[in-house]
Amino acid sequence: MSSRSRIRGLWFVGLIALLVTSFPLAASAADDNAEAAAQQAASSGPKSIRRLGGATRFTRPVNDIAALRRTMSTARNQRDLGTVMDRAGLPASARPDVLKAMAEGLVTESTIAPGTTLEWMALRRGGTRPDVSRNLRWDGRNPLEGFTFVVDDLNETYTFFVPKICGNLSLVSREPSREAARRAEAARQADDARKAEAARQAAAEAARKADDARKAEDARKAEAARQAAEAARKAEEARKADEARRAEEARKAEEARKAEADRLAAEDAALRVRPFFAGYFGKQQRQYDDADPAGLGTIRPDNSVPGFGDSLFGLKGGVAIRMTPKVSFNPAIGFAINLEEGDRSSIFGDAEVAYNFARGLSLGTGLTFWDFNHSDSVTAGWLGTAAFPLWKNDVKKHKLDASFEWRQFFDRMSDPDVNYQFWGGLRYMFK
Repeated sequence: MSSRSRIRGLWFVGLIALLVTSFPLAASAADDNAEAAAQQAASSGPKSIRRLGGATRFTRPVNDIAALRRTMSTARNQRDLGTVMDRAGLPASARPDVLKAMAEGLVTESTIAPGTTLEWMALRRGGTRPDVSRNLRWDGRNPLEGFTFVVDDLNETYTFFVPKICGNLSLVSREPSREAARRAEAARQADDARKAEAARQAAAEAARKADDARKAEDARKAEAARQAAEAARKAEEARKADEARRAEEARKAEEARKAEADRLAAEDAALRVRPFFAGYFGKQQRQYDDADPAGLGTIRPDNSVPGFGDSLFGLKGGVAIRMTPKVSFNPAIGFAINLEEGDRSSIFGDAEVAYNFARGLSLGTGLTFWDFNHSDSVTAGWLGTAAFPLWKNDVKKHKLDASFEWRQFFDRMSDPDVNYQFWGGLRYMFK
């Protein structure tokens, strides 16, 4: 490397060192100059401001108390607010309450009118560095919206304002402590009262005692009246609560009644027409003619009436049509298979009216038309029935009955003891 290059390198390093050592001094001088400029501005009258925001805003807009709390409780803003209060010269005794008021939202939404002066306002220089601008006056066209809070450290009372648009903490005014003045006045008045009381105590002891007694009595009466009013209020509340409870119970009872009525109506509608089928075993006793063409012999001891009896297996199906809650009309058709002489098997139809008791028992009567598939032996007759419940399904409303039927045929009514039919079996009734 040439000597000229070495000289240039040393000169460059020296220049860098000079700049590094000179920067803090320049920054300090700039701060001092800014403070001096602020003091000069304060002495020359308020600085007019008509707009806020932009690069000097302290925070983003805080449009409500919740946003103010979130913004001012961050560690960065708490630190920068401390810097602002240092630069503004705010006493240390007031600073914790200022930070707490903003971080916890202990503020009131308000506005400041055009022409209002501010002792100082926080801002950021270069968009980041917290600083203070002093002796300002709001000259905007409209009132400035923001939040107001008051801090009293027993030395001074400080009224602060935070604009919504920029979060620039501002001191509106400071005055001698209102709280300290209030306490001093209270202490002075108490001392004056004590001295006055001591001066007149001897002469006014009796009057004082009488007055104390009167006040005690007034207080007792007032307390009695308060307690009576409270008791009346509670009684009225209890009465209203009881009325509301009764009304609610009545409403629920009415709803339950309607629901039950609807359920019963739906159930009644579903059970109005109920199909059924049945199977029976029994016999018939029939007299067809005097000549006894079948050669079956007679059934009377004197051999005067030819007739015969046959075992039967029957199937029957129909519907139960409810006419009233207890009475139903049960038309049906069936087939009676003659187990001894098949060609005498009978098709029959029934028209029954049944009375249904509460426990499921039913008794019925009606007309039957028997053997209408044989024109020479068809006959009408009286039908009597009885049914007893054996099983039921509470969900589907199906049930199984033991069923018994008696038929007394009208044909050859002169010999009713040889013209009848009976059987018993099971009847399954659908919903």
